[in-house]
Amino acid sequence: MANEVLNVVLSEAERHAARKVESVSLRVGVLRAIEPEHLSFLFSHLAHGTLADGATLDIREEPVRVECAACGVSEARSMPWECPRCRGSSITTRGGDSLDIISLEIDV
Repeated sequence: MANEVLNVVLSEAERHAARKVESVSLRVGVLRAIEPEHLSFLFSHLAHGTLADGATLDIREEPVRVECAACGVSEARSMPWECPRCRGSSITTRGGDSLDIISLEIDV
């Protein structure tokens, strides 16, 4: 995962003739089961010697959106089988599975 993110970051940096990547902002869904600290560590390790060497990685976790027929909308940190608020069983879920690069800060 860290390698894929780095490849996209470096491709975009080169496309914009960047001299350095300063920071990368990601949105990562909780269902991806990615530990932000591990992703940051691996990204930093893989970026060594590249345009992204020393870049900060800002990871924003995306929760699962739970829509409950009984009590409305809430959020969950994992895939729920019932409403986390009222324990109702009539729910639908959305999101929580994204992996998006939100922004890159580059020095040109």
